Amino acid sequence: MDRVRTLTQAYTQAPWRRQLQILGLFLLALVSLALVAIIYLSVTTKAATVGRQIMDMQSEIEDMETSIADLETRLAELRSATTMRRRAEEMGFYPVEREEVEYLVVDGYVPRQAANLAPVPETVVAVAASLPADYTESLLDWLRLRLIPALRRLVESQP
Repeated sequence: MDRVRTLTQAYTQAPWRRQLQILGLFLLALVSLALVAIIYLSVTTKAATVGRQIMDMQSEIEDMETSIADLETRLAELRSATTMRRRAEEMGFYPVEREEVEYLVVDGYVPRQAANLAPVPETVVAVAASLPADYTESLLDWLRLRLIPALRRLVESQP
């Protein structure tokens, strides 16, 4: 008990300690608030910078797309039939007449065959003929063969 009294007496005799603790807590809170504010400002600044960079890049993308569209239009103009005809005439070419055309016959050349993706009709018939009847009958055929005789038997068995 005596020890508690001496500690209490020593503490009450030095009020500057309590003031120092309050000042320390206040400064700790102030420094913590300042750190949070600095971190918040840093993150906000980085986000704004990145947002601006994204806007600049989107602007560049739009400019490039416009440039590509312009180049494609120019290419289409250069490849147009009238431009190609004019350029060919400037280089000395002229439209060929039917009598001037000469065809060469190449021995062993086989021309391309048209692609036929449908099976040959004879194969379909042969495959259908080789299938069991269970796989070729329709639902209506099945009902007619199974259900109608059963219904007749039912009707006949009743008095």
